[in-house]
Amino acid sequence: ILESGLAAGMEAIGTRWKEGDAFIPEVMLAAKAMHAGMDLIREDLVKIGIKPVGRVIIGTVKGDVHDIGKRLVSVTMEAFGFEMIDVGVDVDMEKFIETARSKEADLICMSALLSTTMPEMAVNITTFKKEGIKAKTMVGGAVMTQEYADSIGADGYAPDAFTAVEKARKLLGLRK
Repeated sequence: ILESGLAAGMEAIGTRWKEGDAFIPEVMLAAKAMHAGMDLIREDLVKIGIKPVGRVIIGTVKGDVHDIGKRLVSVTMEAFGFEMIDVGVDVDMEKFIETARSKEADLICMSALLSTTMPEMAVNITTFKKEGIKAKTMVGGAVMTQEYADSIGADGYAPDAFTAVEKARKLLGLRK
């Protein structure tokens, strides 16, 4: 159900998105359907011993309350086997650090829609390193670019939910 149904459906909509043949409403509808399906099978996956491929903390940085992109990334990554821990919007650095430590995160994903909140990502990444957080970092959001992600020391950047899955798998050394 997960691989041949839910993940395959998200992969198909992802291909259409990248080809310009699907748009935000179709992606959101697919994500909503996938999320409903995951709610039905989550307990069964645990019972049969299916383990997540990685544990991911995701949140929108301090000062930014936008979350459509973050929610799309979260549900898409969940469809591909990641355990997603959504810490919300307007998230301060301490909450990212506390959650990454307590949940033993493999990856921290930060989102920003407002250009005024982009510097918060730089401060977070610098502090994560100083605090000894081992999790990889990935950034995204409408105002983000690969160049900015590189300049602040992020391990990865993804312009959309489907690229986020690919990048997360690569960062964590997972095969496709």
